[in-house]
Amino acid sequence: MKRRLFRQLLTPSLVAAFAWISFAVAQGAALKTFYVAPDGNDAWSGASAEASGSDGPFATLERARDAVREFKKTLNADASGEIVVSVASGAYVLDRPFELTDDDSGTASVTVRWESNVDSPASLVGGRYLTGAKKLDDESILARLKEDVRDKILVFDLDANGVSELGTPEKGPELFFRGESTRLARYPNEGFINVAELVHDGTVEIESHGIKGIKEGKFFFADDEPATWGDESEVWVDGYWFWDWSNQKHKVVSIDAGAKQMTLAEPWHHYGYRVGQWFYAFNVLRELDAPGEYYIDREKKTLYFYPPGESWNDGDFFLTQATSLLRLDGVSNVAWSGFDMFGAVGTGIVVSKCRDVALADLNVFNCGWDGIVVEGTRCSVSGCELWNLGSGGVTTNGGDRNALIPSENLVVENYIHNYGRVRRMYATGITINDVGARIAHNLIEDAPHMGMYFSGNDITIEYNEIANVCQESNDAGAIYAGRNWTMRGNVLRGNYMHDITGFEGRGCVGMYLDDMFSSASMEGNLYVNVTRASFIGGGRDCRIVDNVYIDCKPALHIDARALGWCADHADGWIQEAKEKGTISGIKYDQPPYSERYPELASIFDEGKTPKAPEGNVISGNICIGGTWDVNKQGQWQGDSVEPAARPYLTFGDNYVGDAGTDPGFVDAAHGDYRLKPDSELIAKGYKSLSDEPMGLTSERMRAKAEVVRAKKAK
Repeated sequence: MKRRLFRQLLTPSLVAAFAWISFAVAQGAALKTFYVAPDGNDAWSGASAEASGSDGPFATLERARDAVREFKKTLNADASGEIVVSVASGAYVLDRPFELTDDDSGTASVTVRWESNVDSPASLVGGRYLTGAKKLDDESILARLKEDVRDKILVFDLDANGVSELGTPEKGPELFFRGESTRLARYPNEGFINVAELVHDGTVEIESHGIKGIKEGKFFFADDEPATWGDESEVWVDGYWFWDWSNQKHKVVSIDAGAKQMTLAEPWHHYGYRVGQWFYAFNVLRELDAPGEYYIDREKKTLYFYPPGESWNDGDFFLTQATSLLRLDGVSNVAWSGFDMFGAVGTGIVVSKCRDVALADLNVFNCGWDGIVVEGTRCSVSGCELWNLGSGGVTTNGGDRNALIPSENLVVENYIHNYGRVRRMYATGITINDVGARIAHNLIEDAPHMGMYFSGNDITIEYNEIANVCQESNDAGAIYAGRNWTMRGNVLRGNYMHDITGFEGRGCVGMYLDDMFSSASMEGNLYVNVTRASFIGGGRDCRIVDNVYIDCKPALHIDARALGWCADHADGWIQEAKEKGTISGIKYDQPPYSERYPELASIFDEGKTPKAPEGNVISGNICIGGTWDVNKQGQWQGDSVEPAARPYLTFGDNYVGDAGTDPGFVDAAHGDYRLKPDSELIAKGYKSLSDEPMGLTSERMRAKAEVVRAKKAK
């Protein structure tokens, strides 16, 4: 389905979004500008490159930081404007994160702006370009490799390359070749090995949802290859050991080649192990047999690599080293924009306990963990592209849940894709642990698990586009929240979700309110080819209104799980309310909660059934193709609306049509599912989807997405 066509105008909603970060985008008069360049000199004054031959820009960010600190001491109390650090194009190699603290803050009237040219950005590089590649000629190593690859392996001396941090196979430096990620030698090269049988002799038996397994990581495998790893020093495995939404990496303790038995190191997986689940092995020298694989001998400080192709240059090989690239701790009134940032072993940018910090127009990529993690108030991430990340894209933390004080954090107009490379599950494009944050006009796509996860109150998630996520899990949501009665006031509106069908196409969830999550409004969203598009898992006081569903199977899922198999969680909340007067630690029947969320304050009133899915409204929706709220037989089989839930729900008018039905869309053939003003549904009181653009709005960011999608389509 083609992307829906919208008029690309700044609507009042989008104007308001950018107003939140106006201090960062509306530049004031420069009180002082310091310059940094790769060919600069820290003994100079930080003048522009056009200065006299005896003066010019600094060479390092640290020297510029010191200069800003000194200049701030000269300012009068009534100073207004900006202190600018302009960083020229080029590579700035970091052995450790560049750090800013409260000493580097601006004020309400003086912003400190660190900037580079977005069209020719400076690069903050957290690693080493490896040199001195040579063909492997160590006979003892060659003998351990498969015969057909022995003449293809390169070897690097890491000591000679100044590499000091080697970490572990689980969390260590990563090799990139020509900017693309490679991987530790693994088996199988594609797909997984299956757990053939469990070891029952002396192990603890467990059962979950009627499925039996064992607590310990001891099992048999049917594959012949692991039996050849007897001389390997440190084999690791990564598997989905019980559920397909929860993986874990383990070091292998032993492999019994004759019995084909594997024993894993503790801590064992929280859910245990069961037959038929899948895993792969990595950090196996013998399995260095595919282009783009590498292996690090940590004792010898040597790296082995199977390069794609027959030719290479020294600049082709990059190994991550710095733990992070940028850390802001206790900083306020600072803007950071226009940089390329890559090569961290961990998270690229960490913003901790900050206020009024704006991150804009950044490219954050090739990092071993998250892209950007923000904790603070009135902090923003805008216009950034984040990709090829070991874990998630952007995380926000802020606000006060007890007092319902909003953070006013903003994540807007970002393109986040190809993440979750290392941490496959629960690595999200955007994670929101917040109160009063706004997440708008982002494009998130191509990931093994969730697009967004949110936790908190009064969060607005609107006009985002999410596609091709949840690729390795079925019990997963493109947008997910779960297990809370008190996280209320959240609005999910105007989002465009498409082509989200789960692992092996077996189905997943679009907007997933799991395990009694309550009081979220899902309104005016567009779903195209999304399984279980709108999902209420036993929650209360939610709204599914004015959405459009195209070829969704099913469009709707609502159940009454707290009246059945999931009752223990709700029973715990009820017991807590009786004994402590709180639910999940929140004083739910006292201000500000009783004033903001009266339905929560009255949850135990006479005539109410707290564990039932009461207060949910389903109205004004349009469903074309796929299925609506029942399967073809009209029976409950785990999808659609559970009969036990139906008496508690309020259904208004909802339009359901067969595939190809056109109730008056503007241009269904080209994916525009707004209603024409003269549509018969408008006359009946249905609302059209908003004119506000869904997904990215700026030409620059849309062009980035088009380049990536064109490359993927080849």
